[in-house]
Amino acid sequence: MPDVTLPDTTVAAFHTEDGRDPPRTLVLADDQTRAADALRAIRDGADLLWTGDWHNGRQLLTALRRRVKRPRTDGTAVTDLAAIWRAERAHTHAVADVLGRVLVRIEPGGRVALRRVPPHEDAVRHALGAVEVPTLVALPTLIGMLGAWGWHEAGVEVPGLDGRIHPHFGVFPPTRNAYVRLLDHLDFRGRTVLDTGCGTGVLGLVALQRGASRVVAVDVDPRAVACARDNAHRLGLQARFEACEADLFPDAARVDLALFNPPWLPEVPRTRLDRAVYDSGDLVRRWLAGLPLAENGRAGLLVSDLAVRLGLRPEGQLQAWIAEAGRTIEAVHDTAATHRKTHDRRDPLHEARAAERVQLWVLS
Repeated sequence: MPDVTLPDTTVAAFHTEDGRDPPRTLVLADDQTRAADALRAIRDGADLLWTGDWHNGRQLLTALRRRVKRPRTDGTAVTDLAAIWRAERAHTHAVADVLGRVLVRIEPGGRVALRRVPPHEDAVRHALGAVEVPTLVALPTLIGMLGAWGWHEAGVEVPGLDGRIHPHFGVFPPTRNAYVRLLDHLDFRGRTVLDTGCGTGVLGLVALQRGASRVVAVDVDPRAVACARDNAHRLGLQARFEACEADLFPDAARVDLALFNPPWLPEVPRTRLDRAVYDSGDLVRRWLAGLPLAENGRAGLLVSDLAVRLGLRPEGQLQAWIAEAGRTIEAVHDTAATHRKTHDRRDPLHEARAAERVQLWVLS
């Protein structure tokens, strides 16, 4: 982590989840700082070091969020869902850029010296490991650490899994789990399974509980690999579960069944967590072309049709990629998406989200 010199001349490390550069100018902010003044300082290129009350800091974030204007969409037809989606994403990015400039200082040992701050040392250590020097993080990142620790401690109940999944910080939790019920259409008994982009390991662990002989789980993020291993141990499945850091495929023998629940919305991911949702390249195309399937092997590709409904991907693109890779579509199963955005009528994309289907493409 790069170093930053604080106003009191202390040298601190800087931790970021989105790869941004460390702050060049730090301005102290406290309970007397008005949102308008804070936004002006941020627009002028400064970062704010919050030293006030924890709850007032969160209120400042809320006030700053309200002051970030949405992009103008004058003349955009309500049927141009792709344009509306891009405008919403641009606003999300703009908000994140502003809120990410409000920083807090974490002391060695993981303590944050703010008034009324909730218990947090365990959450910080879970996210960052041992904090040995003063470290600056964005206040929204610290809030995310607390939320992630809550998920980790309580675990997430996943329909179809005997036991709970315990996400780690920075690993996408399986709260949108409609896709798991689609695994009912696959026969795992006695099969070796590859789980690409494993995240928490949920797909591979469901496969093991349904009779798979062995699962190899891969992910490009070491946090996800550690999380998947942890969940395998918690469920007593570690003897038949291997997790490793790799791009799509491990250096291993061929498998009977390959699973992939890929990021499918076409956008450059800005954070490590974004990589579970957004892909600006040809990740699925490369997966289809390189599948390490044994003779008579099958592949299960789990994707949402939202990108097509929004006009972000052309109808038939996936089928074309499947044919290009020489794969055969054996079946397509689908189920309704059930995440909270499907019920939010305030969302300008509500109609498309409410109709969203999650699909399992069975390929040979």
